[in-house]
Amino acid sequence: MKKVFLLLFLAVVGCTGESSSDRLEQEQMAQVLADIHIDEAIIQNMHVGNSDTALVLYHELSQQTLKKRGLDSTQVAKSYGSYVKDPVAFVKLYTRVNEIIEERGKKSAGKKP
Repeated sequence: MKKVFLLLFLAVVGCTGESSSDRLEQEQMAQVLADIHIDEAIIQNMHVGNSDTALVLYHELSQQTLKKRGLDSTQVAKSYGSYVKDPVAFVKLYTRVNEIIEERGKKSAGKKP
């Protein structure tokens, strides 16, 4: 389900390949992708029965995430497309995304009473 939302996000904004010089820095991109994957998990855990409702919720959360980071969906889509075309950079990017998600999970687990 997570991958479906990410693919839909990229399809909606029209993922076009850009040169690696135009893409977001790895850490910034990793932070954004971690936010997006966490948003997906939040929606998935809501057990929304209607997939259209889930998609609307996902779109709203992703727009809030991008606004919070001062980015627009086109920048992210172009950067993502650039990383996809560079497998080594893509693996490094998602290694970092996984690290960020794990770090945030540990922090939130520590805050629970």
